[in-house]
Formats: sequence, C-alpha cells, structure tokens
Amino acid sequence: MIYGLVSDIHGNLESLETVLAALPRIDGLLCLGDIVGYGPDPAACLERLREQPGLLAVVGNHDLAACGRYDQDWFNPYAREAIIWTAEQLSAEQKQYLASLPMTLEVAGATLVHGSLPEPMDYITGPREALGCFDALSDSLCFVGHTHVAELYRLRRHTRFCDQVSLWSGGRVVLDPDLRYIINVGAVGQPRDGNPDASFGVWDTEARVVEVTRVAYDIAAVQRKMRAARLPGYLVQRLADGR
Repeated sequence: MIYGLVSDIHGNLESLETVLAALPRIDGLLCLGDIVGYGPDPAACLERLREQPGLLAVVGNHDLAACGRYDQDWFNPYAREAIIWTAEQLSAEQKQYLASLPMTLEVAGATLVHGSLPEPMDYITGPREALGCFDALSDSLCFVGHTHVAELYRLRRHTRFCDQVSLWSGGRVVLDPDLRYIINVGAVGQPRDGNPDASFGVWDTEARVVEVTRVAYDIAAVQRKMRAARLPGYLVQRLADGR
C-alpha cells in the first residue's frame, strides 16, 4: 500500500491544492490533524480533503477548538482570534465531522496521532519528549504533526538512545527493522521550520520507505485572502517566513 501523509493544513487551500497535485498515485490519504485554524479557507479545505479516496484522519487541537471541544485558553491571542473566526465559517455538519474524528488511529502497523502519545495534544520537540511517545507506542512507527516541523526521531530497540533528524528540505527514510520511528511530515499550511514550502509525505508500506517532500505554493495569494478576512497580521507574515 502507498499512503499520502498530510498534517496541519490550517485552512490553506492554495497549499493543499499544490500538495494534492504533487502526490503520486496513492491508495489512501492519511491526515494527522489541524485541517482548520489560522488560514482563510477552512470550509473549502475540509471539503477538499473529504473528497479524497481512502481518507483516514485524526483530530487536531484547532479542529476541536473550532467546534467548541477544546479550551481556547491554550491558544495565544493570534491563534484564538483566528479560531473564533474559523468557527464562524464552518457549518454545523462540518463541526460535527471534525468532532467525530478519533484521537489516534492504527494503520498498517503504524500509529497516527496529532501530537504525541499518551497525550494526543502534547508536543514532541526533542528526544526527551520523543521517548515518552515511544514508551506509549506499541508499534515501531508513529506519524505525528502539531509542531509544523518536518523531522524524525529514531530509537534502537531495547535502548534509550534517541536521535533527532531534520527533514527541513525533505528526505527519504528507509525504515530499519531494528529501529523504531516517530516521523513528523511537517505542515501543509503553515511550516515553522524555517522553510516556507509546504511539506507532505508518502509512505510505501511494502518497500518500508517514507519520503518527505517540500513544494512551493502561492503564498502571496493566501496572504491576500487572510488580509481580506482581517486575520491577524502576524499569522499573515509568518507564512512567508516559515516560522
């Protein structure tokens, strides 16, 4: 099976369309959460994603916040302002769909979660946090999002040595059976690793290969929409900065 991997679309339709066009032929699309929030096209992104054959998705914190299921006090003022606006753009049915998404999924021997295990909305930003996720992981492979940073963590079986590898410019990961992996495929809609290009992954389960790819998209078009919607200027600028 060949799966596409996307995360943190955040209402960025231009980026999502660019990623969908760049994907090879796949058997299914796996989404790691935060379909909405920040960006100017939350409803359109949600519907575009739902059109994809073989879609499987877990829920993100912005998805839950947009339907009133996550405390907005956890958000900074810019994110809070954007999520209030986002909630106004979504229909009752769309909110119901987002709220129905599971926290975790098991797919072909891998675990999908937005942030980490055992707490799905926690962040993995370094080896110590990754070890906590590995401890809760029953499989050898976990796909995450949430940080908007494309990277991976590797742990040799029966050890506590965990290394962190950047996928800032993309990269091909051949899964070693002697290692366990946490792979963050980066953000489609709002990268924060210093590279503003959209990030996505492709997982070939038979070849045991994960390929992370970065693609440029029309950032200026998204910024114009955000300004027209009066979304916070900080969120507009950070798209171009990739921070």
